[in-house]
Amino acid sequence: MSMFYENLKGCRASKNRDEVLAVMERASAPLTIDEIYLKIKKKKNSVSLSTIYRIIDKLTSLNIVRIAATLDDNKARYELVKEQHHHYMICNKCKKMIPIDICPVEELEQKIADSAGFTITGHKFELYGECKNCAKKEKELTNDF
Repeated sequence: MSMFYENLKGCRASKNRDEVLAVMERASAPLTIDEIYLKIKKKKNSVSLSTIYRIIDKLTSLNIVRIAATLDDNKARYELVKEQHHHYMICNKCKKMIPIDICPVEELEQKIADSAGFTITGHKFELYGECKNCAKKEKELTNDF
């Protein structure tokens, strides 16, 4: 959490906020507010869902957290704002988000910006399909018939 303390100057200390940040730091992919809530509740911590919403809103306004994606279930997935941005492969079935370690857009982005005289401030790149686990389940189901 230490990298976020600079943006939290002037905010009062909060055990619940620290729990939310800890959950998000440990996450390997963006999380919905419901997922954050369940992870905190699993640790037997007493917190309400509305408190998690307020904390995420505050952290978003402080540019500590951002919406990584909103999928077809209309649930936003949140991630910590870090120096390096991420792109994701998203499973259409289970909604699992798998980070892509490279940015396939950067070179193209610069060419487009230069040719259009446009200053690009950010981008998102998402690939949709089926993860290995869902493909395996699908194959097992079709083999059963």
